[in-house]
Amino acid sequence: MKELEIPTWDNGPGEYMKAVERNHQILEENDQEAKAKGTLVGRYIDHPYADGKAIYIIVRENKLSVKIEVCSGLGDDWVLPAWGGSATIPKETALQFVNSRDNMRKLFKPWKK
Repeated sequence: MKELEIPTWDNGPGEYMKAVERNHQILEENDQEAKAKGTLVGRYIDHPYADGKAIYIIVRENKLSVKIEVCSGLGDDWVLPAWGGSATIPKETALQFVNSRDNMRKLFKPWKK
């Protein structure tokens, strides 16, 4: 699983945005790789919050729960008050988020160019 980089404004907003875009690409690649392997570790949860989404990556999978950690370097970097920087949540909850995202992709795939 590839690590996300922490973008900085040192080289200007253009380079910052390129780093954010690379991080989104890495997040998607890690997600697809984990999906292909049939594991939740490496998949991500995007939970609506404020004017965007809080994005968490699944770092450990147990029989009934998963451990998640917030992702940084993706833009707004929202953190849910209920989950904080990391949390253990029911595996069923994680599966609902992941399956919902997968189903939305399937639904809109015919219109994607």
